[in-house]
Amino acid sequence: MRTWYEGHDRTYQKRKAEGQAGWSTTEDYNEFQTIVEKTLHQVTIPKHGKLLELGCGAGNMTLWFAEKGYQAYGVDIAPFAVAWAQEHAQKYNLPADFKVGNVLDLHGYSDDFFDIVFDGHCFHCIIGADREKFLASAFRVLKSGGYLIINTMCGEITDAEDRKHFDPQSRCLVYGDIVSRYIGFPEAIVEEIKKSNFTIVHQKIRMGEGQNSCDNLHVMAVK
Repeated sequence: MRTWYEGHDRTYQKRKAEGQAGWSTTEDYNEFQTIVEKTLHQVTIPKHGKLLELGCGAGNMTLWFAEKGYQAYGVDIAPFAVAWAQEHAQKYNLPADFKVGNVLDLHGYSDDFFDIVFDGHCFHCIIGADREKFLASAFRVLKSGGYLIINTMCGEITDAEDRKHFDPQSRCLVYGDIVSRYIGFPEAIVEEIKKSNFTIVHQKIRMGEGQNSCDNLHVMAVK
């Protein structure tokens, strides 16, 4: 089995051709923003400063933070997505720095640079030993006392189609020989974050709604 993170580029091309706002619909982003807003109120975090979104996609969440007054940055491995994000920034006249890059090393970003690192549903796309690299990179670019915000799929798979591709041993969705998503148990994900030298300051599980979703884990941690 192997990963193919670059394959997300094709999905972004398809989403744009379908007229969507980004990876998700406008309604989905509005709902996610409401959830993140509530999470931000759970802990006193900086209301301004430098913020990096890991796996920024079409920039929807990065620009939402820019609108709030953050100095916003976004990084994604998919060139088409980053170009789309730049289009959105220009369209809405919002300042943001979007770059093509790998979240596993964050090459091009200095140590201790960001006040906040935000995972907008990227972490569950990272597989195996790469997850430790993801967290180590986030730790490196965060200032001391900076915050990591993670939003990731977790728990049991309830969607019938997804269950056909779910490997319970690795807890991954597998399509052919490509591993697509890691759907871990919440406690295991929290332990991963702790082992990467972060201190958890808030965690909450948002239960999946209906029969076609799994739960989501929202974690805030400090360096």
